[in-house]
Amino acid sequence: MSRRILLVDDEPAVLFAYRKVLQRHNFIVDAIETKEETIKLLEENTYDVAILDLRLSGEASEEGLDLIRYIKNHQSDTVVIMITAFGSPEIRERAYRLGADHYFEKPVSTYTIREALHTSGVIFPDAHENSMVDGAPISGLNTTFDRAAPCSDQSLQTPPR
Repeated sequence: MSRRILLVDDEPAVLFAYRKVLQRHNFIVDAIETKEETIKLLEENTYDVAILDLRLSGEASEEGLDLIRYIKNHQSDTVVIMITAFGSPEIRERAYRLGADHYFEKPVSTYTIREALHTSGVIFPDAHENSMVDGAPISGLNTTFDRAAPCSDQSLQTPPR
């Protein structure tokens, strides 16, 4: 059974890169740019994971936080990963308080994405380069993400408990 992932970012290049990488590894990926499109898809589909950008419609917008609230109220089992280029300790705290499972500041390394999917149970517990996702090998996931969004940050931030 394939896992369904919702990608929400206002940058088409980011959506293209993430969708390409995740689809190559047997994920069903819906990639969209707006809050309105996101809510429509959430009404039509159930998602295992939602990867959300903070700002979708302008410099001061925080629609990603609104979407965390919406997702947790309507699909509470969906794993939410917030990724933003405009992070701060306050934004991170608000994201976790609203129910985000992971929070990362761009650029995000491939290792970090893989570990977030692993710790969220989306990739089998043995999530190493030669592991399988729903019967498909994930070898090369790390290098593919690196080509799409290079980064040297290897940190994995999880919510405070």
